Amino acid sequence: MAAVLVKYSTVMAKKSLIISAIFLLILSAGAARADEYSDALKKAKAENKPLLLYFYSNYCTYCEAMDRNVLSDKDIKKSLATDVVYLRVNVDEKRETAARYNIRGYPTTYLLDPAGKRIAVIPGYMSRKDFGKILAFLKGKHYKTTNIWDFVS
Repeated sequence: MAAVLVKYSTVMAKKSLIISAIFLLILSAGAARADEYSDALKKAKAENKPLLLYFYSNYCTYCEAMDRNVLSDKDIKKSLATDVVYLRVNVDEKRETAARYNIRGYPTTYLLDPAGKRIAVIPGYMSRKDFGKILAFLKGKHYKTTNIWDFVS
């Protein structure tokens, strides 16, 4: 009986150790994700550029279409790299960031000024042309004087 108890306690100790390791791994991954978001906010402020948060899911067909038809375009890619601070937020992995912005559907494009103040939230798929207008709006800093919907219409 004593041998069985020793074996049982050894197995339980190993399971506890594994569960603890997984828990620590999850916590550290969350911290890394928070740093990425925090770094994007700091960069936007330091470079005086608007921040474009693009929320997507691995299971979203419209997100896949947006990646394929819009975000892969060479002019769009260039503008995302030079005119704004661009952060892709995978809601399957970064739930806390999506929750912070109350994101309910995908894709969602969230626009912030360099100070982190909301400019606009644009839910759903956008055409390349419409997304290009959004980038022109941000690049020209038109958000300081004009409503985004007036600018793009």
